[in-house]
Amino acid sequence: MAGVLSIFVPKSDKQAFILSLFLCLFVCFIILFIVAPITGLSQNFGAGNDGYIQLARSLVAGDGYVFEKGGSPVFHRPPMYPLFLVPVAMFPENLQRYIIVIPQSILVGFIGMMIFKIARQLYNQNIASIALLFFLVNPWVYWNAKNPMTAILQTFLYLLFSYLAAMELFDKFKFPQLLSAIFIGVSGAALVLAHAAMLPVVFVVMLIAFAAAVKRNKRILTPIYAGVLMLCLITPWTYRNWMVFQRFIPVSGGGGLAYFNGNVHWDFIESQPQQKGETYIDASLRILDIDGNEATITHWKGFKDIRNEEIANAKMTKDIKTRPILFVKKVVLNAIEYYFPILTHSFLALKAKSMEQIALTIFHLGLWICAAFSIYYNRKAGLLLSAAIIFYAVWYFPFATFIGHSLYTLGTIPFLSILAAAGFKCLLRPFPPYPS
Repeated sequence: MAGVLSIFVPKSDKQAFILSLFLCLFVCFIILFIVAPITGLSQNFGAGNDGYIQLARSLVAGDGYVFEKGGSPVFHRPPMYPLFLVPVAMFPENLQRYIIVIPQSILVGFIGMMIFKIARQLYNQNIASIALLFFLVNPWVYWNAKNPMTAILQTFLYLLFSYLAAMELFDKFKFPQLLSAIFIGVSGAALVLAHAAMLPVVFVVMLIAFAAAVKRNKRILTPIYAGVLMLCLITPWTYRNWMVFQRFIPVSGGGGLAYFNGNVHWDFIESQPQQKGETYIDASLRILDIDGNEATITHWKGFKDIRNEEIANAKMTKDIKTRPILFVKKVVLNAIEYYFPILTHSFLALKAKSMEQIALTIFHLGLWICAAFSIYYNRKAGLLLSAAIIFYAVWYFPFATFIGHSLYTLGTIPFLSILAAAGFKCLLRPFPPYPS
């Protein structure tokens, strides 16, 4: 039995890629061809896809960057993921749900490969195999893989950029400076254009890389070249936003509305938070004093009119300045809810429990308990991986709260899986050595 199971334990990066790819394909097709007919899942994508496939379909049809032909230009959805979906959108709509599984499974394959590679370099091959297992038993990987949501692409790009930046930061790159800068610059720009919250991530990482290069007086040009390349790749989209909206929008908008979506989610921040029968967007519009409702004012969770975006952003800035204590409370609760949603139930404006919230809490709790042992017994690697988790997650904490299917936490799960695997190995030792 052990011999049979060992076949499925990867021993190389290539095997980790193949295992992750085919397991994702297998699980997704089980969901689509067996589970879906039983549960009545639609052949077409449902309403919860945030409009990315609609943008891809409009691009294929030649209608521009809009959700529907003749619709308002879009400023709250960056272009990387819709461009990724363009090949999928070329197929008939009733086939797109099946076709999307293929490219997203390929991304899952690369994510699995990167997890295995990073874990093996930081620890050893046994921990790399366990880390990959922890990632692949996560059911929300497959939920995201079969839907047109950014989480899979963003997770891959963050893993790739973090790995390349870390190799440069710790002087492990064997490539010439220019080639290293191209790899880092392209992956960083793609990450930023996948989600605007990644802009400060890339900025902070590049500052750290530059400071490290200056300190050791070596390969100083790499972060400079990479930064310039990122700027060159992001600027055309910023220029598009300026020409279309006459506003400086580096990547995308939507922050102000998302901020108040988070406010009304809790029962102690706004005097009249979200009420029964009211969507969180309608509650936010009420708090913002914007006339209309979700159907008339927004499209795919973002404003149709750029002037409403400015109202929301201005009120967000004022709210943070005038209510800093409430802001901190919300950020802390958001951070807890992303990983352990059931623990924040008593603070919600609308009291609701679901099996998904319970399952997410149990799954993440298990990972974090093991991760705590890893940080304690392997401080250097543990703190490095913890920093990778924090750099990704912290920019989401002030904004919208719990989103099912682990959307805002999936990008941290690869690093958390590696941490948990190392901690799990520590727990298997009878008497782990006290950390030095």
